[in-house]
Amino acid sequence: MGKSPKFMVFHLKELIYTATFILLGIVLVISLIFMFCNRNQGEKEKETTKGQFEAGVYTSSVTLNGNPMEISVTLDKDHINSISVNNVSDTITTMYPLVEPAFNDIAKQIVDTQSIDNIQFSKDSQYTYSMLYNAIVDTINKGKK
Repeated sequence: MGKSPKFMVFHLKELIYTATFILLGIVLVISLIFMFCNRNQGEKEKETTKGQFEAGVYTSSVTLNGNPMEISVTLDKDHINSISVNNVSDTITTMYPLVEPAFNDIAKQIVDTQSIDNIQFSKDSQYTYSMLYNAIVDTINKGKK
C-alpha cells in the first residue's frame, strides 16, 4: 500500500464564480460577433440605398392645344443634372411665345437650387409657369426612390 489517495477540495463559491465568468465571457464574445457582423451588413445596405434618385433620364409629355412637347430630366443618385424640352413645334413657339423662356427659367432655378421648392414664378404668366412646373415635378418624381 504504497500510494495514499490525494483529495482536492473545491469551495462552492469558487466554482460558481468560475462558471459565471466563463458564461459571461461566452456571452460577450457572441454579442461582439453579432454586433460587428450586423454593422457591416447595415453599412452595405446604406451604401446601396444612398441617394434620393434613381439615376437615368426621365421623360414626360405635355400637350398644348393638341401639340405635344417632351420634357426630359437627367438625374444621378443625388443631383438633378439637367432639364430640357424636346420636340417643340413651331406652332407652340408661335402661339405660346412665353413657353420656352418660362421653361428655361424654371429649369435653371431647379438645377441651381437642386430643389423643386420655392421656385419663383413671373406674375405675367403664372398659368404657363404653373403648367410647366407641374410637368417638371411629375417628371422628377418618376426618378425618386
